[in-house]
Amino acid sequence: MTASEESQRVFESLFRHRWVWVLLSLALLLVAPAAAVAKKTLKVGIPEYSPPFSFVDREPKVVRGFCVDLAKLLAGTMGARVEFYAMSDSRLITALKQGKIDLISGIMLNQEANTGFNLIETGIKVDRKFFVNDLCLTVTCYKDLPGHTIAVERGRKILDVLPGANNNIRLIEARSQQEALGMVNSGKAHVYISNCSLTTLYIIQKERFENIKDVGMPIETVPLALAVKENNPELLTEISLALGKVMENKSYDVIHQKWLGRDTRYSAWNDYVKYILGAMGLSGFVLFVLIFWNFVLKRKIQKVTGDLKRSEQKYRDLIESSPDMIHLISPKGSVKLVNRIALQHLGYTESEIYRLRLEDLIVRDQQGDAALFIKSVFENGFSNGEFVFRAKGGMKFHVEMVATTVRGFDGDEPMACCFSRDLTERKRLEEDLIQSDRLAIMGQMAAGIAHEINNPLGIILSNADYMLSNDLDTESLRESLRSIERNAIRAGRIIEDLLSFTRPKPPEKAPVNLVDLIEESMLFLKQKVKEKRITLRKEYPEEKVIFWGDENLIQQVLINLVLNSVQASREEGMITIRVDVKGKGDDRKVVLQIEDNGSGIAEEDLGRIFDPFFTSRKEKGFGLGLFTSRIIVEKHHGTLKAESMLGKGTRMTVELPGKAVT
Repeated sequence: MTASEESQRVFESLFRHRWVWVLLSLALLLVAPAAAVAKKTLKVGIPEYSPPFSFVDREPKVVRGFCVDLAKLLAGTMGARVEFYAMSDSRLITALKQGKIDLISGIMLNQEANTGFNLIETGIKVDRKFFVNDLCLTVTCYKDLPGHTIAVERGRKILDVLPGANNNIRLIEARSQQEALGMVNSGKAHVYISNCSLTTLYIIQKERFENIKDVGMPIETVPLALAVKENNPELLTEISLALGKVMENKSYDVIHQKWLGRDTRYSAWNDYVKYILGAMGLSGFVLFVLIFWNFVLKRKIQKVTGDLKRSEQKYRDLIESSPDMIHLISPKGSVKLVNRIALQHLGYTESEIYRLRLEDLIVRDQQGDAALFIKSVFENGFSNGEFVFRAKGGMKFHVEMVATTVRGFDGDEPMACCFSRDLTERKRLEEDLIQSDRLAIMGQMAAGIAHEINNPLGIILSNADYMLSNDLDTESLRESLRSIERNAIRAGRIIEDLLSFTRPKPPEKAPVNLVDLIEESMLFLKQKVKEKRITLRKEYPEEKVIFWGDENLIQQVLINLVLNSVQASREEGMITIRVDVKGKGDDRKVVLQIEDNGSGIAEEDLGRIFDPFFTSRKEKGFGLGLFTSRIIVEKHHGTLKAESMLGKGTRMTVELPGKAVT
């Protein structure tokens, strides 16, 4: 039997005894705690819910994820035990600074926020993006946020990362990222700004949120890092060396493939590959777009060319179908285009008329006016006038011409498009109308003379009756005779004035004392007033009212207005004559009001009382009194207005420029 065989037999015989096993167990119990005491513990903080990097399973309640497995690898490489503490990002940073934990695995901070601790990048980059409700179509970047509602986890200071002004942004606080995304999915909030788009997508898929989408470019890309307190350089060195070892021995790739599926470690080469592939893709896309655009452009040019030809023919047909003569004229007056109607009227061929100017088509007496017409068109963009065209055969005809400027017919030079309508038939009709108007005017003049003469004749007759029916003293006889004389003279002047309407002339103005003129005029109507026992009330200002005017014409207005009031008044009625002065200097106006309490004027007739031959008293008058009075007032640059109420009376107001006479 060999020595080795003998040794094996001895060991087998020893292990058959129970006391040997008891001794070995005691030895193991003594040695294991001693080893455990010698092995240090690494306290690792992880984000409590940031799948697939770190999260806590509910059943059983254990921590899992890429950052958990990475921390285990690092602790194993360092020969240390590991304890995990899952909490929010803000609590993790506070715990690290207070020394409650040694390491944070899976922190996602930008460089500006790295204060109080050192970072070791894990080689993984994470994107932060906007996630919005499907119905929110207006948010793709920070500047779109005002006016929208943002869902944010409790304790997260989202406004600190928003650049610029963040006014008009409403925040809704949620207890967790799942709850915040649920608010966006339901439409209660519009936007969620993710801290890690990969985690956000994981939650969206897990919770089956179907109404959320990511929009725009990544807000920023930050490293997934390990964080160690600044005053612990030994631990920083150990973890850095351990991370290098796990990357060398491929164990890092195993957990990366397990949780992330593809290599997202950041490197310059990855960036270059991304940019190169992007540039190649963009170049190919641009080349495809150019080829496609070239094809589309050719088709479009063919279509536009066809449309232009059809449009040109359409507008050519439109011009040719016009009943008016159309000429396209250059700034120098040259004829560039005419339609068929113009050629027929003028008797020229196209080749002949294109050698002419517009002035050549117009009679010699109006050629200067035609040149001014063309100048006005190009200066103001529009002009119109009447001209006499001379055709090739010498025939002349009147036209009404309207012209406007147009562009695009001959390069950049503007053109004038002239529309000329033959007025020959209209001129003939106008002559017929003028002849008819003359006959009508003659009838109006006859009626007007009869109406205006009727007033003084009535006064003459009234005074004559008064003289014949009463035994008058000498002074009363003289007064009545003087009234008869004045009205006879006035009748002659009325005839002269009415005839002058056919050859208008300005009033013969002189200083007029209005109060004296009223008193004199009332002598003419004294008998008419007495017959109806009408009370005359006069309201005059203390100052003299003197202005420039034609005394005879103003007196004619006074008598017409007062006589109308007398005729409209009842027995024992009242007529008020009121004089007033308004304003001073150039704005001074003389106001005369004649008011009665007579029958008044119906509302439907009030707007027509100044029309010639309109009268509400069918049995008396011709309807020319107020018409004539208004013409006289307007010749004095004044106004005549009427106010009336049926059954209550009428007030006539005359307002005349009353610049003081010096």
